[in-house]
Amino acid sequence: MGGGFALLAAPRPYAVAAVNYGMVPKDAERILAGACPVVASYGARDRTLRGHAARLEQALRAHGVDHDVKEYSGVSHSFLNRHTGWAAALGRVTGMGYDAASADDAWRRIFAFFDRHLAESRS
Repeated sequence: MGGGFALLAAPRPYAVAAVNYGMVPKDAERILAGACPVVASYGARDRTLRGHAARLEQALRAHGVDHDVKEYSGVSHSFLNRHTGWAAALGRVTGMGYDAASADDAWRRIFAFFDRHLAESRS
C-alpha cells in the first residue's frame, strides 16, 4: 500500500516521491496533475500490477512531470524488501521477494533522484 499512497500524495506540496510497486489509478492523468517529481520501480513479473509502470509513465509524461519509472524484468512484487522468517518463506512460495541486483539498482536510482530534487528544492 505504501507505493500507492506515495503516488496519491505526489500532487501535494512535496519535493519528490518514491513509488515502489504502487497501484496506479485508472484516472492517473487526472489525479497526477501537478504532481511532484516521481521515481518508481516495478517488477515485470508482478501479476497484480501488470501494466502499471507504463500507465504511470504515460500520466507523468502527459503532465510534464520529471520522472524515472523502471520496470525490472525477472522480479515480482516486494523485490526491494529483505524479509526473514515466514515472510521470506512466503516470498519463495509465491515468487515474490528480494532480488539483490534489482534492489541495488532501484535504491541507487531512488537516492540519486532524491539527491537531485532535494538539492533543487533547497536552492
